[in-house]
Amino acid sequence: MNDESSVADAAVHGMIGHLRPEWTVDAIRRSEHGTDLVAFLDVVTPTETLSVVLKATTADFVLSMVARSEPRLLDLVGRETSIPVPEVFGFADSHAEYPAPFYLMERVPGENYEGRPADLAADARERVVAEAGRHLAALHDLGTLPQVGRVGVHEGELTVLDGEHGPVDDFREWVRADVEDALDALADGTYYPDLATKPDRFADLVPALREALDARLASLPEPAPPRYCHWDYRYGNLLVDPETGATRAVLDWANLLAAEPAYNLAKTESHLLDPGADDSTERAAALSDSFRDAYAAERDEWAFTDAIEQRIETYRLKCRVDAMACLPLWLQDATPAERDDRERQHRTFVASYL
Repeated sequence: MNDESSVADAAVHGMIGHLRPEWTVDAIRRSEHGTDLVAFLDVVTPTETLSVVLKATTADFVLSMVARSEPRLLDLVGRETSIPVPEVFGFADSHAEYPAPFYLMERVPGENYEGRPADLAADARERVVAEAGRHLAALHDLGTLPQVGRVGVHEGELTVLDGEHGPVDDFREWVRADVEDALDALADGTYYPDLATKPDRFADLVPALREALDARLASLPEPAPPRYCHWDYRYGNLLVDPETGATRAVLDWANLLAAEPAYNLAKTESHLLDPGADDSTERAAALSDSFRDAYAAERDEWAFTDAIEQRIETYRLKCRVDAMACLPLWLQDATPAERDDRERQHRTFVASYL
């Protein structure tokens, strides 16, 4: 939750004045979600009244060099692809008085279906999934990147940041390190032990998961070269037309990865298709076909080969372990019964691998 008192109205007015001196703020409504400042504003311009969104980094969850990438990526994607993203009206990497980085963007109408994809009609849900495939294909077609890692800003330009121990050239190294962190977290009470009602909820699975993932990673085919990957493409970061299922905006472009496309596909399937939770196994398989067909149709010379299928399958297990390690945060407002039900779904999923 945001601390609404941490950024006063006067600071919001000041940030808008810094980015758009000719605009005045008419109304402010702060979002109750997230860790950084997200404010919905009505602003008066010389020609019209606009609804806009102000985002500012006010917490320590995202490095400033990473947060600075979001408005630049929105601009890049808006110019170079057909992916629907909000227009950026201005940004500041730093400021002596106001929390920074901060930026101002268009507010796009649409519904957020986080946690309730079943509220969409069947054909609308299928459209969301198929468009996800097309959007990721367009993103991946922006070209290859020099190394694996988080996307950030250095000297004012988008770049791939070195990892904790320096540059990472092979995506398998990045995956292995991330897997080890997640498994260690499960053994020690998840990533959020202070929020965990049952810190050892998945500890009994750690040895078998470690063995399975070690074996899979040791035999993993060579990854494709890294490209821009939106690793958090989920319903909570989409604004959707509730009638047609058309995606009006893809949000949250901070924390992008330079990674192989198969990982992005696995991560997005993990977010959008959840057998046992939102869908039956058969329904999830049909939606997966729609997603993959749409992706392949947009990318020249792409095919879901056996090697790519193997990597996606391994990455989906890795994504599930991540979700297990994040359960206390993602379900902190859930009832004990809801947490237990999600535990059962996670165990059912990983059982097919073990």
